[in-house]
Amino acid sequence: MKKKILVPLAEGFEMIEALAVVDVFRRASVSVDIAAIGGQLAVTSSHQVVVQADTLIEQCEDQEYDLIVLPGGIPGAENLKKSKPLEKLLKRQHQQDKFFAAICAAPAVVLQSHGLLEGKKATCHPMFLEELSSQEHGRERVVIDGKCVTSRGAGTAIEFGLELLGILCGEDKKKEVATQMAIA
Repeated sequence: MKKKILVPLAEGFEMIEALAVVDVFRRASVSVDIAAIGGQLAVTSSHQVVVQADTLIEQCEDQEYDLIVLPGGIPGAENLKKSKPLEKLLKRQHQQDKFFAAICAAPAVVLQSHGLLEGKKATCHPMFLEELSSQEHGRERVVIDGKCVTSRGAGTAIEFGLELLGILCGEDKKKEVATQMAIA
């Protein structure tokens, strides 16, 4: 069965964190829905780059995803946190014991705020570390705890994407894509 992931974008998202993950998964021929939050398909990144989403988050509410990946960025993560359709999707993902992931500010701002890090090891951008219930793993680049995966920021975005790909599609696919990207 073909895997399917969701990458939501909100105004002020961190472009590298979002598009590195999209790139890794599309290289692996995984179906990726880039969903805009805010009613328009064109979403502006924190560095004023406009990205055209595939769909609106409201159109994803009835979809099933193998993985939901949240990019960080400010105010992007704060705008993700405000999205009720995204909150609903994330909580359903958690309840169904499916994978969800976040990078940079998003673990603290979104996942922690929605109660999705309870009892979980996590990392995030150093500026947001104090907002996590536990800072024990804050220096780690990527932290995997069950179905929850978190990462520090833009500098770890490709590593984060490849780790997620390995989890979802296996180590062989991860190595194949890493080789394409001249990382392996």
